[in-house]
Amino acid sequence: MAQEREHILFTAIRSGNEEAFNKAFDFYYSRLCFFADKMLHDFDLSRSLVQQIFVDLWIKREKLQIDSLQSYLYQSVRNSALDVLKHKKVESRYLTSLDQSEPEEMTDLIEQAELAHRINRAIQNLPEKCREIFVLCRFEELKYAEIADRLNISVKTVEMQIGIALKKLRKELADYQMIQLLSIIFPKKSQLPYRVL
Repeated sequence: MAQEREHILFTAIRSGNEEAFNKAFDFYYSRLCFFADKMLHDFDLSRSLVQQIFVDLWIKREKLQIDSLQSYLYQSVRNSALDVLKHKKVESRYLTSLDQSEPEEMTDLIEQAELAHRINRAIQNLPEKCREIFVLCRFEELKYAEIADRLNISVKTVEMQIGIALKKLRKELADYQMIQLLSIIFPKKSQLPYRVL
């Protein structure tokens, strides 16, 4: 969202335009959830945190002086996540490294959140059966035979649907390097990028 459009959008939000607020929420919500999750590693908590940021934005809208809505939202989420980590008494070394992180590191987190958002959206855009098979295979780590047995289909069908899913994902995410994609599409089970938002 270009900076000029952001300024127009926030100006509308500040004047109490609910449609503008909903537009900002729809555009940024999942991105901010993934961004928060990079720090908190708790997606339900991340969603609650982001929802509260938007509630605060609406309540305080008339008093806020914002040059960039995007910067304000990401910085608010980052600060709130740090507060949560402090409250949880996370290891001081980890907390200090986050608290003193360079702008480049925050940019990296934002880029990772954007990629996770796009992968999530790409997976959700797969045909229903194709998506179901892909999620069972890549995120629940079921073997082809186990998926075939669970869904009462042939192993060949599973293979074909996985191939279709990977082809569609590669096409939709063609502007990202394959190694970067694979590290997120095939993560450890405890840190899945696929979420139903």
